[in-house]
Amino acid sequence: MVRNLIGLNRLLPWVPRFKSAPPTVFHITHYKAGSQWIHRLFLALAPDRIVAPDAFHHQFLDQPVVPGKVYPTLYLTREQFRSVALPRNHRKFVVIRDLRDTLVSLYFSQLKSHPILFKGMEQQRQTLAALGPEEGLLAAMHELVFAAQVQWSWTVAREPVVKYEDLLQNDEDILADVLLRRCQLGVGREVLRDTVRANRFEAFSGRKPGDEDVTSHQRKGIAGDWRNHFTPRVTEVFKRRYGSVLIATGYEKDFKW
Repeated sequence: MVRNLIGLNRLLPWVPRFKSAPPTVFHITHYKAGSQWIHRLFLALAPDRIVAPDAFHHQFLDQPVVPGKVYPTLYLTREQFRSVALPRNHRKFVVIRDLRDTLVSLYFSQLKSHPILFKGMEQQRQTLAALGPEEGLLAAMHELVFAAQVQWSWTVAREPVVKYEDLLQNDEDILADVLLRRCQLGVGREVLRDTVRANRFEAFSGRKPGDEDVTSHQRKGIAGDWRNHFTPRVTEVFKRRYGSVLIATGYEKDFKW
């Protein structure tokens, strides 16, 4: 019977051949670390496999994981991720960003660009609007706690991470390694290349990296912008609260920055 089926496949090329199921893919990150950029890539490359993100991650934490699907934009610590029953054949990758740039991006997002999803966000926007930039950054710094926990949990466990800043410099090669080799997404290198290029900051926003639009979710598209916004006071408070995370993640060697 097996021999007959093999012969039939040779005669009728439209008969589907047996193949193993694709791995379940998890994109783990924190807010303001390019999560929507990666999400757009997945939507273009594997639209029929996407499990839509949920603001509170009910699709992952409260529902059974569906084998073979792609779960983008999971804001999770390592402990949260490992608390869920996972398919045997799964792949994951973790993207992090310099917490200082995360803070600046978060501040402008909360102040100007992020859609108001619930009542508390409107109050948050009004509070920031009443403050100057320095006080606003200090107020927004409280919101970094979870992003710092995400980074710390994966880093201290010596899990590999992808840095957002490296993606900005070398997106094609890094994403080919992550999405094609490691996650076995099942698309060709040329398809990935064209999709990556179509979703870069300049193509998606119509602006060059560094050209700022504070009302856009794609505000500036560069790394290191924190230097344009950190005052000595913001720097001092940030070092005290999150300086050890910067060192653990390799963004700084010590507190002398």
